[in-house]
Amino acid sequence: MNRILYIKTLKDVQRELEKINVSSQGIGLMAQKALELSIKLTNVHIGAANILKQEMLSIGGDAAVARGVVNGIEKHSDMILLGNADKIKKLIKKLENQTIFGLPDIKEDLKMLLQEFLEKPAKSINCNGKILDLSRIKIMGVLNVTPNSFSDGTKFLDTGKAVEHALEMINEGADIIDIGGESTRPNAEKIDIQTEMDRVIPVIEKLQQETDIPISIDTYKAEVAEKAIEKGASIVNEISALRFDNKMVDVLKKYRNIPVILMHMQGTPQTMQKNPYYEDTIEEILQFFKERIKFCNSNGIEKERIIIDPGIGFGKRHIDNLVILKKLSEFKCFGLPIMIGSSRKSFIGRIYKSKSTDRLEGSLAATALAFQNGVEIIRVHDVKEHKRFLQTLQSIKEIK
Repeated sequence: MNRILYIKTLKDVQRELEKINVSSQGIGLMAQKALELSIKLTNVHIGAANILKQEMLSIGGDAAVARGVVNGIEKHSDMILLGNADKIKKLIKKLENQTIFGLPDIKEDLKMLLQEFLEKPAKSINCNGKILDLSRIKIMGVLNVTPNSFSDGTKFLDTGKAVEHALEMINEGADIIDIGGESTRPNAEKIDIQTEMDRVIPVIEKLQQETDIPISIDTYKAEVAEKAIEKGASIVNEISALRFDNKMVDVLKKYRNIPVILMHMQGTPQTMQKNPYYEDTIEEILQFFKERIKFCNSNGIEKERIIIDPGIGFGKRHIDNLVILKKLSEFKCFGLPIMIGSSRKSFIGRIYKSKSTDRLEGSLAATALAFQNGVEIIRVHDVKEHKRFLQTLQSIKEIK
């Protein structure tokens, strides 16, 4: 997937150049050049790769390609453009008249990536008539009305207590309330549609009478989502990215002002932690999103309605969760809002021994990375603490 790489050290550079099979000599020559701005292009036609390499050299930049590109052995290759924003602007201009080897599509991707890098365009999303301004990071408060949630199971099964907790989170600074009636922790048992509805619908119905902020329904079941929307939900948070219930697409077609959060997950909640594996964590998740976004677009769900969530803890090894957090900025390549749900998750407990309710510090560390990398929404349990933490970061950021 074409994207700006997260590169901060020479070790990062070496790792990325090795991934695309650059010669050891080439790595030595080009490593230092990658520390300014590096853009990875995937599966580039050999003709385009050689043109891009030539054009980058002509403007004082460079391009790293696989060993077999120059001598014509490799017909397609990943490559990394090495330069700075000014050089990428010049490259885009040089590509204006190119019509072959997929270069027009590469040019458009470069334009979008450069705009995201330089301007960080403000985003907003229509939540069934409620416009959510995403120019600053927003807090989604977690409300689990389940008996077996990994973090707060049984606490909010009573509708009155659930609504009271939601209103408390809103008072503490939540911008969205995410309501879920089925636990999706590893090995969680599935529940039937009626049980899930009985848990979430009364809460949504009461809560929407008390607040104007968007309510998100955390479900992969079409019937639950539709009933929730009818009762006041204005976002669908979908852990399967529309794969588990083929009727979910029809619901989203019907309600055209409802945005959807597409989450990445390997397997299902019942199988996702049984030996998950990735050759290239970020690339594979990005390819997943590319296919899911295309699926949405071809089924009448516009790009403007989509939020992506890399799915921390869902079919991921410990190292995968850390890589995702380190490279959050690489998910900006779609130009879509990003949501991260790291709060209280078990990967933190592998960093320092802790129960789910004793992971605030690790959760805040993940939020700091989300803030630093321009993530638009964080999904959290401890709203007050995250709100104050973000207020502090924002105040520092705004100092001239």
